[in-house]
Parts: sequence; structure tokens; C-alpha cells
Amino acid sequence: MNLWNLFQKLRPFVRPYRMLVVATLILTLIGSFTAQVNALTLQYAVDSINALIEAGQGLAAGWHILITISAILLGKEIINAFVQFGQKFYGEKLRIFVSQDLAQGIIEKFLRYRLAFFNQDNNQAGKLQTRIDRGIGSLTRLVQIFFIDILPLFTSAFVALGLMYYANVYVGLVATIIVPI
Repeated sequence: MNLWNLFQKLRPFVRPYRMLVVATLILTLIGSFTAQVNALTLQYAVDSINALIEAGQGLAAGWHILITISAILLGKEIINAFVQFGQKFYGEKLRIFVSQDLAQGIIEKFLRYRLAFFNQDNNQAGKLQTRIDRGIGSLTRLVQIFFIDILPLFTSAFVALGLMYYANVYVGLVATIIVPI
């Protein structure tokens, strides 16, 4: 079974919690934009300082640049803290709910089996429960890793590539070729 088939089988267990998934995805998108704030702020700072130097103005005229940059970076860090907290919170909540539903589905399925199944030596209830718990733990960990760890990385990469293409198409093409390598 490949990863796509596994996600297809997990889909019915995640579907009731679409709002948690959407909230996590929105926070991921916001987080990927805040990851690019440093680059945009640096570009603004360099352009503004160059304009001041070309105009022959000194440090007194540059205080507004420093205050603006400081406010932007402080605001970014505050937003980033809330985004990371929200991602962890919603991701953990999603993991708990999916785990609970998976366990309930497995219990309902086993209740339909005949009791003779558990009388065999290799199918003892304790061993079976341990295997079920490990399987549920692995599947819910997969959901959490996908929504909390992997998806933000890809989103940040796509936003960064978009900004590179916006700045210069050739830089974007070179980044698109080099990054996968």
C-alpha cells in the first residue's frame, strides 16, 4: 500500500474534522507568509537606505526606517508565535479525534468477530490490543506529521518560489531547478 492509498483509507476518519484541517491549513499559509517577511523587510531596508544615501540625507532621516523595520519584525514574531501555537493546538486536537475514531472503528469491527478468534494462542486479547494501539498510534502520528511538519515546509517553499518568480523570473527558474536536486 502506498502513501496515497493510506491517506484515502484515513479520509473517512478525518472528514468529520474538516474545520480543524481548514484552520490548520490557513495557519500554515499565514505561517509561510510570515517566513518570508524577513526577506521582504531586508529588501525594503536596502531600498530605503539607498534612497536616503542618494538623496544625501543622514541618519536623522533614517530613524523612521529603523522604527518601521523593528515594528514589522516584532509584529511578525508575535503573529508567528500565535500561528505556531494554533498549528500545534489544532494538529494535536485533530490527532486526538482521529485516534479516537480509529480506535472506535476498530473496536466496532472486532465486536462483530466470533469469540473463537480470541481463543487461539496467537490472537490473545492483550497481544491484539497492543498491535491495535501501535497501529492507531502510527496512523495518527502520520496525520500529525503531515499537517504539522511536512505541509508547512512545502507551503513555505511554494511561497518563497512565488516571491522569487515575482522578483526575477530567471532567479525563480534557477531555484526551481536547483532546489529539487
